[in-house]
Order: sequence, then C-alpha cells, then structure tokens
Amino acid sequence: MSEVSALIIDDDELDRYLLSRDLSKTGYDTKIFEASDGQEALDFLAAYEENKERHGRDFPPVVMFLDINMPRVDGFEFLTRFNEMRNADDDYEACVVMMFSSSERSDERQQALAHDFVVDFIVKGRTNPDELRLKIKDLL
Repeated sequence: MSEVSALIIDDDELDRYLLSRDLSKTGYDTKIFEASDGQEALDFLAAYEENKERHGRDFPPVVMFLDINMPRVDGFEFLTRFNEMRNADDDYEACVVMMFSSSERSDERQQALAHDFVVDFIVKGRTNPDELRLKIKDLL
C-alpha cells in the first residue's frame, strides 16, 4: 500500500470530516492533517523543523485540499502566501494543491489553476474515493 500525506484546509468541520473519510477509503495509507483556515495552514507549514521532527516523512504534506471561502486567510490569499513560501524554500517544492470548493465559478477555477502547483479543482460533493484514488495516483 502506498503512503501519502494530506492537509485539508477548510473552515467547515463536516467538509473536513467527509473528505478525510473519503481519503481513508482510497486504499492509500493516508496521514491527514487539518487546518480550519488558511492562516492556520500557513502557520503549520511554517513550523517546518518542528513538524518534520514530529511527523517525519509525512511532513510536509504531499497534497493540500484547499477551500476558497474561509475566515482570516481565504484560499486565494493562501495560494499567494504559499507561493512565496515555495519560492523562498525548496522544502515545499513537492507540495501540490487541489482546490476543494463548493464554487463552480470558472473565474475562480482559472484564478486557482494559474498557480503551477495547483493541480486540480474539485467541486465539493462531486467526487468519490475512487476518483480521489486516481487523482492521488497521478501525483505519485
């Protein structure tokens, strides 16, 4: 069984739970981290040495599932700030983002996918564990 680590960034606890449950059904041995908004996720990622020591090869997460509409730091601001983080430190080069949003707006899709590390845009409620498995397989 392959291993993959994921960070779910979403202010909705139920959405985090449902995605986490679906990820556990993909057949991958998945280490899942959670953040309730973009700021919490950025703080988690910025504590590189501490998290590397605590989580070993599971940190940094291979894939981040990112919601758009969140308090404090929304998905688009997260993308901008994470891009700066990636440019400043090669440790995050292998991390990719899959947008995970209820938005179906094409302008938001295009804005997100304009970042080279954003590899997909998933509309909440429109995917299942089999589709997630295929998306993750493409990353590995």
